[in-house]
Amino acid sequence: NEGLGTYLIAKECGFAKGLDIDGKAIDVAKNNFPEEIVDFECSDILNISPEPKWDAVVNFDVIEHIFPENEKVFFESLTSQLTPEGLAVIGTPSLISQDFASEVSKKGHVNIYNYQQLEAIMKKHFHFTFLFAANDEVVHTGFMPLAHYFIAVGCKKK
Repeated sequence: NEGLGTYLIAKECGFAKGLDIDGKAIDVAKNNFPEEIVDFECSDILNISPEPKWDAVVNFDVIEHIFPENEKVFFESLTSQLTPEGLAVIGTPSLISQDFASEVSKKGHVNIYNYQQLEAIMKKHFHFTFLFAANDEVVHTGFMPLAHYFIAVGCKKK
């Protein structure tokens, strides 16, 4: 469901804007959720204006599609979107999950992290970093090496 995550955030926060580089996905999201509490824009996260500033940026299933050589630009762009006290939530499949991913999925996953790598990159860009894991839709702080999905929260950009 293109736009569902943006819509759910908007329902809780009053407004949310969804970005995607795929124009067709944006068109579907606009059709799925025409409400005024959401806005959708076709944009490249690596090349967006640092305005406006947001209290939070939520980014699920994106970073694994960013080539490693663009990681620095990705985080600079992400943090440029935040207010000084803002937070970022990044969700991504784990390295171990790739053993079970389809070949189609793996082709698009060009930058997969283990938990140490994800935590380290978040700590470079945020004063406070919290790392969670997810298995079968259960979010936990359990044994990270076996987690299939990571959710990193970075607070107060550096």
